[in-house]
Amino acid sequence: MPTERESLSAKVQSSYQQLSAVAADLNSVSDELGKCIADLDAALKKLNLGVTKWVELRANDDPRTGDYWGEELGYAKVGGKWGIALRKVRGNPNWPDDDDSEEWPFNEGPRELRLAAIQKIPELLNELSEAATKMAANVRAKLGGAQEVAAAVKQVANQSKGDRASDKMTGGQKK
Repeated sequence: MPTERESLSAKVQSSYQQLSAVAADLNSVSDELGKCIADLDAALKKLNLGVTKWVELRANDDPRTGDYWGEELGYAKVGGKWGIALRKVRGNPNWPDDDDSEEWPFNEGPRELRLAAIQKIPELLNELSEAATKMAANVRAKLGGAQEVAAAVKQVANQSKGDRASDKMTGGQKK
C-alpha cells in the first residue's frame, strides 16, 4: 500500500506529464497563429503606411473613481519597428501623469490578449484604411503650402549662393 507521500508524488508526476503534453500542443498551435500574423505583418510593412491606429478589444472604467483600463490591437511602431501590436492601458483622467501603457509586437504579447485580438483584425484593417485616407487628404491639403515655402527658401538660398560667388570674384569688396 503506497504511503501518503508516495501517492502525492505520483499525483504530481502524473499532473506534470499531462501539463507537459498540453503545453506542447498549446505552443504548437500558438506558433501557427504567430506565423499567420507574421505573414499579415509582412504584407502591411510592404505598404509603408506609417500610420498608427488602435482598436479596442476590451475596456472598463469606474464612473465613481474615474479609473479605467483597456486592451487594444493596433498597427504602430513598437520597439522601433512598425507592425501589428498589442497594448494594455490603465489610468485615471484626473491624474494623467500616472497613466500607464504597455505595448508588445503582436507575437510577443500575452497569449490571452493575442487570442482576443484575432477577431478584431478585420476592424483594424478597416480603421487603418480610413486613417490612411484621412492622412493622404491632410498631406494633399498641406502640400501647396510646403511647396511654396520650399520654393521661397530655394530662391533665397540661390541668391545667397550667387552673392557669395560674386563676393569671391570681387575679393569680398562692395561696389
